[in-house]
Amino acid sequence: MHKISKGLYMGSVGIGLGIADVLVITGYVGIRTGFPDGATNLFYLAIVPLVYGWVFMTVLLYKSWDAIQDVHARTTPGKAIGFLFIPIFDFYWVFPAIWGLAKDFNSYLRRKSIYTPVLPERLFLTYCILSFAGWIPNVGLVVVVVNYIIGLIMVNALCDGINALAAKESR
Repeated sequence: MHKISKGLYMGSVGIGLGIADVLVITGYVGIRTGFPDGATNLFYLAIVPLVYGWVFMTVLLYKSWDAIQDVHARTTPGKAIGFLFIPIFDFYWVFPAIWGLAKDFNSYLRRKSIYTPVLPERLFLTYCILSFAGWIPNVGLVVVVVNYIIGLIMVNALCDGINALAAKESR
């Protein structure tokens, strides 16, 4: 296992999803204030940074699952990410893939007696729940911003966790 660049993942996820969020919020405000055509273009434009940010987020999730593979892991890295792309099923799978990652990661740290900060499991659960609450009209705008911040905290924690495991292995 190798250390990963925290700056790369924080920057890519933060910038990609941040720009996408700003475009979506601006588009929503445009619709509410009477500029639906321009707002629709903003929604389409948001797809590019959204995909960019999510590519890095899914790679990080894959690397996180890969870092804790042993007989106790609830899933494989490929399954964790691949099942997130199955329509309808992904509403369920986001919980084992993201919240389950935090739980399994922390269990792995305990089993291997690795003394590093644990992943905040409740924060990972909150992220999963708020991912769906973003679709609620009006409230969703606030939820998107809150979930963006929670997502960055998760990325930070995952990078630190992977790097701690890589440092432990190199000794």
